[in-house]
Amino acid sequence: MHSDDIDGVQKVCCSDFVTSGFHENKEVEDETQTSEDEIENHRNIRLLPTECGDLDGNRIVEGTSAGLYEFPWLALISYSDKNETIKFKCGGSVINARYVLTAAHCIVNKTIAGVRIGDYDISQLEDCVGEDEIRECETKYQDIAVTHKIHHRGYVTRPHILNDIGLLRLARPVDFSYRNSGSICLPITKDLREKDLVGERGVVAGWGMTENQTRSNILLKVELPIFSESLCNTHYKSDAKVGPGSMTGTFCAGETGHDSCKGDSGGPLMLETNYDGTYKYVQYGIVSYGPTQCGFEKPGIYTDVRKFMKWILDTNCSIETKNQKKCI
Repeated sequence: MHSDDIDGVQKVCCSDFVTSGFHENKEVEDETQTSEDEIENHRNIRLLPTECGDLDGNRIVEGTSAGLYEFPWLALISYSDKNETIKFKCGGSVINARYVLTAAHCIVNKTIAGVRIGDYDISQLEDCVGEDEIRECETKYQDIAVTHKIHHRGYVTRPHILNDIGLLRLARPVDFSYRNSGSICLPITKDLREKDLVGERGVVAGWGMTENQTRSNILLKVELPIFSESLCNTHYKSDAKVGPGSMTGTFCAGETGHDSCKGDSGGPLMLETNYDGTYKYVQYGIVSYGPTQCGFEKPGIYTDVRKFMKWILDTNCSIETKNQKKCI
């Protein structure tokens, strides 16, 4: 990413279930505190599917192009402009049939047209990879309207960016019967949430700007090293976006030549890790912001999903219980 969308304190009242605007830091910090009991025994934990984050055996390991079915949980968020032209400007990740996880700056004060799931080359009606007998093609993607956009009530951009996380509720469930649709795993267990990320290499995928300053039509991926908080603070010590305490709930990742960029905003940073006895992709980060010139001088900053698991679970069911007296 590296957002040019963040331009001030933005407030929106998206529903009766989640309020917005600035709250005292203590209150916001309390929301990011989680314990084993709070998450693993959360009343809404069953809303997150156990079938998630599957690794595609045909993925491209050394290349920059993602495999056709490698990241079926990736979502494109579409926006309407004044001329009613639809444009894709942010990404997200499907966490269950009804919800897409993204960054708050991707949804606050934005006119969202919908979410697309299952696309690979946004310039083509048919997506094809490979050659001859190993050539695969896919024609189906799902465009789904959004009924609610919910950002963390502690999300602010001034004086520093905090709590850059949000959820989109879909008007209809994602059809998971298609091979190019799926859900990402989240760090729901104590072991996953306490995993030391420093030194790990995560994967970010999206259709964002490339090193040539052009937007890619094809889904790309990049592998990034994750840094310690102290090293991140060193990189950002003179940055106006960052101040005392503002790195709480975030982490840094990236290196020269490898970074997320504009258009990747809201998309997931994922790690291959042991999830209930099987190696799967688990989402640890959300692309938030970073330097103006991607892949240079500073790593990117990612919202730390581990710190917001209680918020995700609390929010995930609030609309269903309000409207239908049950969670779906």
